[in-house]
Amino acid sequence: MVNETGLLFPTLLFFSNSFGGFVHNDTPEVRADPDNVVCYGIFDCFPITPPWTSARRPIALYPEEPSKIDVRFAVFNGGNRTYPKFLNIDDPDTAHTSGINPDGTIYFVTHGFLESGKTKWIQRMLNLLLDKDPRSTVIVIDWGKGSNPPYNQACANIRLVGAITAHIIHMIHEELGMKNLDKLHMIGHSLGSHLSGYTGYTLQANFGLRLGRITGLDPAELAFTETDELVRLDPSDAKFVDVIHSDATPFVPKIGLGLYEPIGHVDFYPNGGFNQPGCRRDFWKQPNTRFVSEMFQFFSCSHSRAYLYFIESITNPVSTVACSSYDKYNAGECFDCNIDSPTAGPSCIEFGLSSIAGYNRLVARHIINPQQYQPIQLFFKTGPSEPYLTENFKITVRISNTPESIAHGAEIGKIFLYIHGPGGVKSEKIFFNEQSMLFEPGHNYSSVIAGYSSGHPKSMTIGWEYDTNLLNPLTWRILTAPRVFIEHLHVQSLTEHVQVKMCPTYNQPVTTNELSQVSEAKCKHKLRPMV
Repeated sequence: MVNETGLLFPTLLFFSNSFGGFVHNDTPEVRADPDNVVCYGIFDCFPITPPWTSARRPIALYPEEPSKIDVRFAVFNGGNRTYPKFLNIDDPDTAHTSGINPDGTIYFVTHGFLESGKTKWIQRMLNLLLDKDPRSTVIVIDWGKGSNPPYNQACANIRLVGAITAHIIHMIHEELGMKNLDKLHMIGHSLGSHLSGYTGYTLQANFGLRLGRITGLDPAELAFTETDELVRLDPSDAKFVDVIHSDATPFVPKIGLGLYEPIGHVDFYPNGGFNQPGCRRDFWKQPNTRFVSEMFQFFSCSHSRAYLYFIESITNPVSTVACSSYDKYNAGECFDCNIDSPTAGPSCIEFGLSSIAGYNRLVARHIINPQQYQPIQLFFKTGPSEPYLTENFKITVRISNTPESIAHGAEIGKIFLYIHGPGGVKSEKIFFNEQSMLFEPGHNYSSVIAGYSSGHPKSMTIGWEYDTNLLNPLTWRILTAPRVFIEHLHVQSLTEHVQVKMCPTYNQPVTTNELSQVSEAKCKHKLRPMV
């Protein structure tokens, strides 16, 4: 499947680079000469020879002047969330007077292309982080003046911003007497992910310090895919690197705003890593007065879901499971946390803020050897709207092999359901299979679903959408109404170690005209342990 945002976005970047360069980039051409390396004092020099130029990165520019980028470091804490104090690399006293708690977690949060430190998602994230841990400190890296078009100039600027950030962190480390950087956590979106990687690299190369953690929120793909580890975020940049891929494309390089390739210790792929549910794909149908805003929302929707999911994980953690592919996960082939198998391979890790706890748990069980890098790819599904992070359930549908079902034969279509929970809570419509498929008598079919977040399912309402095709005789229904005979279904939770068996009224088909109710009460065996 091709990422639906990716085909046009490179074109927009082309115009952004072309016109943006004409308007914004007044730097002499000599700066792009690889023989005239640009240096900025203590922040070092920035060559544009390989690996900074490559087949995937044909154009490389030098970073703009530090005074032009004018990066700022705004410090927030539990007692000051409105009027931040600012760190100054030329004034070490600001490390003491800005309100940093060296004994608590220190978060550095940074934005991406065409954004600034005042963007709403950063404000929301810092407040939730401080709500969760009032002893922590959140430092926002605002490099908004350097994030403007052209895109390749912004890519160059993050090299300098990353180096400046490393010097700021070193200043904090020295002035506040910190033993190490284990409690320092950098969180970056898009280009901000790679910026964080540059910070981690510079801290190790220049100061012998290693960041505790970097979280990459859909790291930018354009000019970073299939490049040298020096150019992009990679696991060596911190003791723990976790990455969320939300707008990537698995099979077509240079398409999509985010990387697909795993570049962390753990890499999360919500909904397979692209085409996030709830992102509108019909922006061209909107009134002309909203066309431009709808278009840009369309292009950025899946890309921005990475930080929305991470923000939600601060208060609503969910478990995810390791798998070799999203297709296998979606088919229910990787739906076991191996709770009863202490020596089993990588299994479940909490998504988002708490992922480091799950990773360390696997290290403690000797399932993961942190000295031998091996990427762990984890998959899960989300809902189309907040709350996005809902528990995933594996549904296995058994098509009856009764004489009536066999006589009727196979059907092609979609099964959908509504989940009923405690207190009369009912989910939105959830498709068991998003694409039409063949259901045959006597066969089992499994799928993973999301979109329900109200406790253990008590019952379900099941419906059938028939799909006919004039060219396929198997779909013709002339004398009988479209229907499927469901014998039972199993509902399995990823985190609760039980299966629930639900049944419809015996031998009562599910038709296109009438919904059917399934429940435990209609089965002979209501609840049994997983096997």
